[in-house]
Amino acid sequence: MGVRSSHPGWWLLALLLSPLPAWAHGSIPGANVFYDGFLHPFLAPAHAISLAALALWLGGQGEARKGLVIGGLALGLLAGALLAGRLGDPNTDLALLLLALACSLMVAFQWQGPRWWVASLTFALGAAVALGSGDPAFSGSPRLILIAGACVGAVILVGQIAFWVDELVVRYRLRPALIAVRIVSSWLSAITLLLVALAWTAR
Repeated sequence: MGVRSSHPGWWLLALLLSPLPAWAHGSIPGANVFYDGFLHPFLAPAHAISLAALALWLGGQGEARKGLVIGGLALGLLAGALLAGRLGDPNTDLALLLLALACSLMVAFQWQGPRWWVASLTFALGAAVALGSGDPAFSGSPRLILIAGACVGAVILVGQIAFWVDELVVRYRLRPALIAVRIVSSWLSAITLLLVALAWTAR
């Protein structure tokens, strides 16, 4: 009981490190190519963590910068999708985890950063998500549909989390929501650091 209440993040970490087949590349039972790609950002640990961290950061940016963040992410996803045909299926997990670490630390310390940093970070994250979503088992049109589904899933994942952060933290200024966002961002930072260390030692 003490471990469960004092260290809830360890349960999340154990879940992320569980070797579930759906988190790797490959078809998800019952899903067509588009939905296979659509679900990838939700089920691949590095993708889900980086997009969630970006969404927490985006939700607190305010109206003046939301267009910059959304535009950077969209351009990054587009660039990654276009480059995926030539670059094949590069492993972008380490890059995504480092970007997630940057986003989660900025949320925890409430640092927004200059506009060029915002644009560069979101572009790089979008490109890494798209590049890392092309299953080499697919080729031609199915692969393009797969990547398109992943891009749509990434946008929806970021949009939903950012919307609720904006509503609860920025608009209504609910203190419990603000505390929850900081706790989640802190745990994301800790989990990401551990996953980066594991990925680096595995190289």
